[in-house]
Amino acid sequence: MPPIADLGRWWAALLFGLMLALLLMIAAWLLRAVVPVAPAVTLSATETPAAGRAEWMVDPLPALRTSLDHVRADERKLEAELAARQDDLRKQTEQCKPAQPSLPVERWSKGDLATLKGCWVLGRDVPMLHTFSDGRKEQVTVKAGRVCFDDRGGGLHEQVMISPTARWDCKAPMTAKFWSNGTLVANQPAVLCEGAPLTKWAATQLTCRRATDEMALCEAVDRSGRTQVEFRREP
Repeated sequence: MPPIADLGRWWAALLFGLMLALLLMIAAWLLRAVVPVAPAVTLSATETPAAGRAEWMVDPLPALRTSLDHVRADERKLEAELAARQDDLRKQTEQCKPAQPSLPVERWSKGDLATLKGCWVLGRDVPMLHTFSDGRKEQVTVKAGRVCFDDRGGGLHEQVMISPTARWDCKAPMTAKFWSNGTLVANQPAVLCEGAPLTKWAATQLTCRRATDEMALCEAVDRSGRTQVEFRREP
């Protein structure tokens, strides 16, 4: 049996070892709690599929060309609309311009025959009683005359007469001149009218005086008498 002194030393060594182990365990736990542990980082490389790369590499030029074509089409539409509006504005402006007088006083007073160039309406439709060569009478309508002049006073006078049973188309040459007092004088010879029965259009002289910028008042003289008629520009 070992001595009591040796046994006491043995138990003291055992207790000291247990306490030392316990202290080491406590110290290790404290160090783990206080000092951060570096995380374990794992890096890996993943290859991007070819289809994914293609989505990021789409060519933008086709889309840009399409947008440009749309813009150009809109531009052409706007240009066409602008041209149409400018044409309407030009027409409206022309309509607003004061019309030139048909019978300007300066040219009339100077005896300018070029003033007469163009076509004119002489008189208005007039009903009258016509006596035929066989003695019968019938109501006829003498239509307004039409006179067309050149710039030297030469022209053609046309007139139509209509009855319930007949029609006559009369045409006669006409020559115009100005007197020194500003009076317009026009003469036509007697002619035969087209139609049946045969009808003669008597020789006529017109004596006209300017009344307004658009009209002259004329006296027509033939074998049947005198008639007051208007002389105005044909519409």
